[in-house]
Formats: sequence, C-alpha cells, structure tokens
Amino acid sequence: MTALPVDAVTRYLRATGWYPQPQVWSTVTVWAHDGGAEVLVPARDGTNDAELRIRELLHGVAALEGRAADDVALDIGEPSADMISVHTHPPEVPSAWSPLSFAVDSLASLIGVVHATTRAVDQGAFIGSRGRLSNKVHDLVDRMQVGPSRAGSCVLPVRVPAEDYARRVLARLNTALDAVSVAVAEEDPAAFRHAVIAGASADLCDAMTGLAGRKSLLPFGFSFRWAGGGTSEVMFGERAGARIQAGARFLREATDLGPVTVTGPVWVVREDRMVQVDTVWMRITDLTWFDAAVTARKEGHKARVSGRLVSAGQRAELKVDRFEVIG
Repeated sequence: MTALPVDAVTRYLRATGWYPQPQVWSTVTVWAHDGGAEVLVPARDGTNDAELRIRELLHGVAALEGRAADDVALDIGEPSADMISVHTHPPEVPSAWSPLSFAVDSLASLIGVVHATTRAVDQGAFIGSRGRLSNKVHDLVDRMQVGPSRAGSCVLPVRVPAEDYARRVLARLNTALDAVSVAVAEEDPAAFRHAVIAGASADLCDAMTGLAGRKSLLPFGFSFRWAGGGTSEVMFGERAGARIQAGARFLREATDLGPVTVTGPVWVVREDRMVQVDTVWMRITDLTWFDAAVTARKEGHKARVSGRLVSAGQRAELKVDRFEVIG
C-alpha cells in the first residue's frame, strides 16, 4: 500500500480520541488513546519506514475500534463519508457469510429503510408511502457504496457521502431507530405512535422487518460511524422484528393513534395555519398559538406541542391541545 499522508492520519487520530505524547523522535511521534493503546506516526511524509509505520498504525487503530484495518485506511484516505453498518444474523452459515436470498432481502430492506427516512426528512412525519421519490433520493442511494461483509455475524458496511442532505437522512434514521427500539421495549403496538413523531413510519417498520428473516424472529441492528468522529448503534433482539411488524399494522389501521407531545424547531408556518414542528404537521386554529408559532419560526425558537396524533390520509397530523414556545 502507499503510505497515507501524515496530516490525514493525525486528523483522523484527533477526531477519534487519540492524542500526541510529549516524547518525539526524529522519525516518529507517539500517539496514545485512553483505551491504553499507543501507535507510532511518521514525523513527516516520505520517510523510509513511513509505509511500514502506517501499516502498523492501521492495525493498532483497527484493533482498538474492533474493525478491519482496510476500513480504517479508507476512512483516513477518504474522510468525507459517513458509515452505516447493517448487522444481521442469518442462521447456519459461517460468520460474515449469508445465504444469497437473505443477502438480497437485506439489501432490499436497507434501500426501503433509506427511502422511508428520506420521506420523513422531505415531507414530515407520515404513516405510509406518499407519491414518487425525488431524483435526489435516487441519486443518494446510487452513491451509497456497499463494502465487503464482516464477521459478527454478518455485518454489511455502507459508505454514505458526508453531505448535508445525506447527513440529515442518516441523523433522522438514527433518531427514528432509537424511537422504534423504545416502542419495541414497551410491547404495545400503540407505542409506535411516539416513533412516528421521531421520523419512523409503517414503511420504515416494514422495511426493518426484512432484516429479521422471513419469520421476523432474528436479531438485527444498525451502527453509525460519523465522518469527523462519533459512533452510535441501535440493536434489536430476537423477536423484535415481529413486534415491529405489529407496530406497522397498528399505524396503518388506526385513524386516531393517540396522545403525543412534539418538541422541536418550527420549520414551516403557512397562511392556511398549517405548521410543521420538527417532523410533524398540524393545523393551529387558535390565533394566539398561531402567532406564537410565527414568532418562533422567525426567531429560531423551539416549541412543545401536545395533542392527538391522527392519520390524515397517508400523512400523520397532530390535533393540537396545547402549544408553547420554549426558547
């Protein structure tokens, strides 16, 4: 391999919790991590042992992060990408392998997850599909890169361009998955109404269950690695897929989903009194509340809104009982 630029290596190390030690030799500097690891970084590009030092460094960093050295090298050399990894557990196959049909279903499910999340970003909270997807959505999916699967049982890494729209989609997906996880733990399909206001939907839930196998019983999950540093993960245990499937049915069949509270920025205020707070649309008929929404939108304040979440066609809409600006 060609040695990675030293400045790119040090940027990555700083962003992921490493820091330089006081001792400096003529050819290397020592970097340490709170996890107890140390690596040697060439003092500058072009030294005779730069390639060897970088190779050793990649293996040291990869061991700490629990992933492949080639993945670390890719992140250092091409840092402008986020990573989402899909964790599945296909039965009766070696780790990092998957039956062909299971792998195809998993990729289709991931595309469905992305499509559902883009709708929440572009259109706000919704229950089921609404219209055609935009060209920018198809472009985003086309530019996502699937890498070789890894052990654990089968982990499929996908690189996503670290651009504004793509980052908004991944961040919303992370939030929606967290909310779905909470709903699964409550063991009540009605709890999925709270996941809707976080950006989940029946579409997202249906797509997720494809990762749990044909009977929706296998564990699965998602992990995120953000360009510039930071990680998160959301994992679902055995039989979670069946509960998510039940939540999707509830969302599609119920017209009154139940009481919820929405907290977030006021993104849109329209003359017909339709307002979007975070992901959720609502019609505010109370003039005092509507004026408060207008002011919050202009001044960048957040609002807390309570009411009943209902299915308005394919869109989720809040019937407002209380509206307050919280700064």
